[in-house]
Amino acid sequence: MAENVRETTATRPSLRRHQGEALATLREGTDVDERRSWIVLPPGAGKTRVGIEYATHLLDRNLVERVVAFAPNTAIQGQWAKVWDRLGGGRPPAGHTRDLTETFTALTYQSLAVFDADREPEDDRAAGSQHSLLDSLAPGGRALVDNLVAAGPMLLILDECHHLLEVWGRLLSDLLALLPDIWVLGLTATPPATMSNRQRELVTDLFSAIRYSASIPALVKEGDLVPFADLVWVTEPTRQEQDWLAAQAERHSEFITGILDPDQGTIGLLEWVDRRFLGDRAESVSWQTMSRQRPELCDAALRLHHADLLRLPPGARPGEQHRRDPDPDDWARLVEDWMRHHLLVSDAPSDQDLAEEIRRRLPAIGHRWSRHGIIAGRSPTDRVLSHSASKPSACVDIVSAEAATLGDHLRMLVLCDFESATATLAADVRDVLDERSGSALLTLETLAADAQTARLHPLLVSGRTVAGEPGVLRALIDHIAVDDADLAARLSVTDPVAGISRVDGRWTSRDWVPYVTSFFISGSAQVLIGTRALLGEGWDAPAVTGLIDLTSATTPTAVTQTRGRALREDPKWADKVALNWTVVCISPDHPRGGQDWSRLVRKHDGFFGTDSSGEIVDGVAHIDPAFSPFHPPEDDIDAINARMTRRSQSRAEVAERWNVGADYRDEELRSVRIVAAGTDRAVPEGARTGTASDSTDGAEGEGIIPMPRHADGDPGAILPFTVRAPVVIVWAAVGLLILTAAMLSGGAAAWVFGLIAAGLLVSLPVLLAVAGGRRQHVYGAAPTVAQIAGALAEALHTLELSSAGADAVRMAIDSHGDLRCHLDADPASAEVFALALDEAVSPIGDPRYLLPCWRLPSHVHGLCGWWTRMRWGIAAAQEDAPIWVGVPTVLGTKKDRAMVFAAAWDTWIGGGDPVYTRNPDGAGVLVAVRGGDPWGLTSVLRMRWR
Repeated sequence: MAENVRETTATRPSLRRHQGEALATLREGTDVDERRSWIVLPPGAGKTRVGIEYATHLLDRNLVERVVAFAPNTAIQGQWAKVWDRLGGGRPPAGHTRDLTETFTALTYQSLAVFDADREPEDDRAAGSQHSLLDSLAPGGRALVDNLVAAGPMLLILDECHHLLEVWGRLLSDLLALLPDIWVLGLTATPPATMSNRQRELVTDLFSAIRYSASIPALVKEGDLVPFADLVWVTEPTRQEQDWLAAQAERHSEFITGILDPDQGTIGLLEWVDRRFLGDRAESVSWQTMSRQRPELCDAALRLHHADLLRLPPGARPGEQHRRDPDPDDWARLVEDWMRHHLLVSDAPSDQDLAEEIRRRLPAIGHRWSRHGIIAGRSPTDRVLSHSASKPSACVDIVSAEAATLGDHLRMLVLCDFESATATLAADVRDVLDERSGSALLTLETLAADAQTARLHPLLVSGRTVAGEPGVLRALIDHIAVDDADLAARLSVTDPVAGISRVDGRWTSRDWVPYVTSFFISGSAQVLIGTRALLGEGWDAPAVTGLIDLTSATTPTAVTQTRGRALREDPKWADKVALNWTVVCISPDHPRGGQDWSRLVRKHDGFFGTDSSGEIVDGVAHIDPAFSPFHPPEDDIDAINARMTRRSQSRAEVAERWNVGADYRDEELRSVRIVAAGTDRAVPEGARTGTASDSTDGAEGEGIIPMPRHADGDPGAILPFTVRAPVVIVWAAVGLLILTAAMLSGGAAAWVFGLIAAGLLVSLPVLLAVAGGRRQHVYGAAPTVAQIAGALAEALHTLELSSAGADAVRMAIDSHGDLRCHLDADPASAEVFALALDEAVSPIGDPRYLLPCWRLPSHVHGLCGWWTRMRWGIAAAQEDAPIWVGVPTVLGTKKDRAMVFAAAWDTWIGGGDPVYTRNPDGAGVLVAVRGGDPWGLTSVLRMRWR
């Protein structure tokens, strides 16, 4: 046995960096008896290897006698057994049965969660029972529990432990209560931050805190996953679908038009909204309190303000998410508030009748009334968009483009929600959708019917079926015969229907998945269409060059696993670059026409990738910097698809943007992007000034170093001293005294004193004119964004709210003209800086303090202008017509903080003391400037990875 151990150890591959670090952390835990551990590693990072190495470590030290690994499906169960047999240190092969007689046993979660049909756990939950779920197990599940209890010291490996939710998680919690000394290792690709509070509490009960984690970008930088890009292909509904959607949109418009009629109800909807957000109710409850209590309702109100149907509520500050008109969900929230607090409690019969009429009409716009208020119902519009017939056609376009670029390297995976129709379509969409819409089978037929994609031999595999063109299936059977002639002999090809046949015979998905996979990897079929349930998790095919996502799943777990299918390294192609495509159907003319876009946003929320400038950012911004998570793109669809196609043809550029091998910290930072409102430039001309340096952090364009206007006390560093009124008086007085002395004296002295006096008096207006003229250049333009950022960073650093000051501000203008800015510090400091900068450059809301920003009048020519420039040399004249800026919340909580910010502002930009807006004088200033947009900039918050 010792010989086998040495031989296996000598031949086993070396650990990757993140595998080694995770194992080192786990092995340290054995010294302090940390028996429960949770490791987060992305798909393709080698979690199975980590689990096997940890198992052998505990076995070698006699800390455990048995290892049981639970997996979510049979495919992953088989992978555990295979890796154990290869790396288990010469120990007996893996077992697959509940008797746990082997040293290592691989099982599925379902082998434990087998419940008695007469007593389902759902029934217990409905009855409010607090008894253990172990009591509900069927005999097979109960026998496994008994064997686990009797097995002695054991390591329990819970692979893809994000599945430990609801029934499985509660069941394992009850099980672990019976096994207090058991070792537990949870492995997942899904970080807990994406879980709900209930799920997080459950997992916390099962494990300790996360012992080790690594992100997808970190593994790409390390070279353990391939560089990749996320792309989108945008489609519009078919003509038939558009006609149906138009009819639905008309019903919605009629509904909204009707409820906006001021004669509807004793208080109309818009009048109610005014009272709610601008009247007595708004005065009794602050906006901050209301937005915490009813965030979705307040968001709807701000979008109503964007549509010019509501004045800006006091204290409100619209964000990026509010820069669009209300959607049906917003209207539903506003109508619900109106109904709850006015119509349904009114004594007027007409109000009660109106409430009842609204209830009846709600289903027409995809909502219904419940005891909890208005809730979104099953949306037929969403069904039409998500399963649009345009999506299989989009697959043809994508596959054709990829084939033209990759040639024989192409291995495209297409994932769908289901194989074929699982239920009869609802009556409301039956006339517009085919029953097979959204299915893998319809996608296969579409690809097989097109001449360009048919030559790529598309093949379908699901948990029930293997299908394709007859010739492709016969080639698959021949492929199987090389390894298993008996199995191949049992198989046959059915007669084609619509050009598609199936493989018939006595076999199961456990048999056909490995053969279909190897057939696909060999290139005999270059396009594989599958279901998310079978291939979306745990399936391993390193040759996959790209993915087309047609699924509707948006959970973090599903997204993480789906994206990971194409990211594994291909040992036969060192330069592999993966592309993950998502097909999105948008209907600009329908109020709910952006639902499929919202699904795309949820799929990319919190997931990072490189954008066109080489910055690693999260959300849809890494697909295209112009994309917003709050509304569909307004660009022409053909233009978007053309951009995506060009990017797909430049895989070398995608790899270059990842800069594999460069240093990284594997942390996320909040950043700000700024675009001038109504233009395609980052900032107005007057705000572009700054000191150029090399581009920062790989972003394209000009790097900008923030520089203060007058760090030495002289605005603009014009003179060696500051020209103030006393200086002018003294200057003039000295000149007059010398002139008087010259007049009283005689001879040569009179000429000397006279020349000196004349020089002083004549130089005074020249000095003021020159100083004033140069001051106009400084004060006539708005301050730069870099100067605003520098003032904020210095103030935050002085107050110890940030670990870094202005020297850590990083700014650059990218290729799209956006100004990107972040603080190069720890994540907490970067967060507080970004939020403050976003607030400082946004329209004024309801700050506790305001600061003046001195601004001089525009240049005036002629004698009047000369006189004005003379006056600008006097300090008091610098306060003419100030720009007011709201002190960001973090700096306005106390007067001391506001004063520190005012000092930094005076150095970097120029201004006066902060004005408190909660007293009468300050309130008057705030009323005059509230809602004003002093800089004319649009800012958006983003997350970046470094």
